[in-house]
Amino acid sequence: MHLGHSSSGLILPGIDPATRLEATRLCARDVLEHHVFFNEMKFHNHLIHHLLATFSMGASAERLQQIFDINKPMQRPALTSNNRAALTEESIWDHLSQDEYYPDYLAFFKDKLASAGDEWKTVATRYFFDTKALPATISGLLHPLIQLGYGLEFESKAIVATALAQGYVHRLIFRRVFAAATFKEICSPAAATSSGELGDGISLWQIVNAMRTDPLAAKLEFDDSQFFFVQNSISQDLAIKYAKLWRIEATEASVKSKYAELLSVVAHIYGSVTRPGYAMTFEFAIMHLLTSSYFLPIIFDALTIEQQAMLLHAHSAQVLIIFAATGCPEFYIANGPANVTVSTKALSLEHKQTANPWLSVFDVAIKSNDMHVAKVVRALWRGSIIDAFADDMPASDSYELPPPVDWLRLAQNTVQTITASSFEDEEKQILEGKRTWARGMLAFDDFWSKYGEKI
Repeated sequence: MHLGHSSSGLILPGIDPATRLEATRLCARDVLEHHVFFNEMKFHNHLIHHLLATFSMGASAERLQQIFDINKPMQRPALTSNNRAALTEESIWDHLSQDEYYPDYLAFFKDKLASAGDEWKTVATRYFFDTKALPATISGLLHPLIQLGYGLEFESKAIVATALAQGYVHRLIFRRVFAAATFKEICSPAAATSSGELGDGISLWQIVNAMRTDPLAAKLEFDDSQFFFVQNSISQDLAIKYAKLWRIEATEASVKSKYAELLSVVAHIYGSVTRPGYAMTFEFAIMHLLTSSYFLPIIFDALTIEQQAMLLHAHSAQVLIIFAATGCPEFYIANGPANVTVSTKALSLEHKQTANPWLSVFDVAIKSNDMHVAKVVRALWRGSIIDAFADDMPASDSYELPPPVDWLRLAQNTVQTITASSFEDEEKQILEGKRTWARGMLAFDDFWSKYGEKI
């Protein structure tokens, strides 16, 4: 196991060699000892995510060991291939979405990356974005993509191999959107000029707001099940219809500006949907749109410009699926990341005395025993950097961009809101006054009457 660091990743200076060695050792243990799914339902192992997100923000070696120790009991042991014949270039297509073949895929991809020399990143992305594999690799709240992002960010062939193996055995959750013919149409430049009454050259912000009034959205019904976003076919219909409208050119300027636009829209979907009169609420599926978006610039470095545009299309399609699945909720900008007022009492943040208030947020995120908080903070950290240097966003009278995002305040609000541990009884913690991620269709009154916390 080797951990480097991509120039497109974010990492604080001053991390000492001993801490890096500890991060490497613990990541290696996870790869060797654990399955990439921690249960039979294919829930995702987040141990490497938790380790590396906090490591990048300055976690100590002792804290990294604590994170490993609290994550380990929930993990599923690594599986063996039971002496099956090794997978080949032909047979890798015979066992897609078959969980028991995870160790076989892992061995196959480890070998491919080891033999690729300096071209291992190109080989990895070729397999990951193969049109036959894409419905699986881009599935599952984008967890295979997140795993790939960590592997590329920390330049680890071992982690990238787990991402590829995870992707190839993943359930095909949104197969209609990412079927080869449909996704090719979504990516076609002609689609943006010929689809729908909204015409050419509209922004992603305009698209999500238009979806809310579409007749298809009126057919959405409240679903209180855990996997509401998987079972909702209308959300895929809406995503297919509207994903075609966001035009991305295969140029460096277009990819750069469209990524910044995507990240800002996702920040609003994450932070601007709490209804007035309720405590700030962050939804679990939406949160994954934000945490995965952090990795796109890192993955871009391993792709051609045409592939970068394709990845933006794929991610934005997922954004539209989840936005629709949550009911196309309203944006309450006055309550959202553009204007949210955050109490700093619970955080003990002393902004007037702190040259860089992000450091206080990082400190709380490192100490959090929620496995997602640090990842959210990193995505918002990236947004703040993009905003600081953005000068080429394509806003015009006809191309409406989202309102500005106060990335710091949204990060502060996240670490203040999500106070429960991922590793303790959730109901007990809620009774104690701690809060965790909401799960459900935020657009519906039923959601707020059942789960909303009045203030």
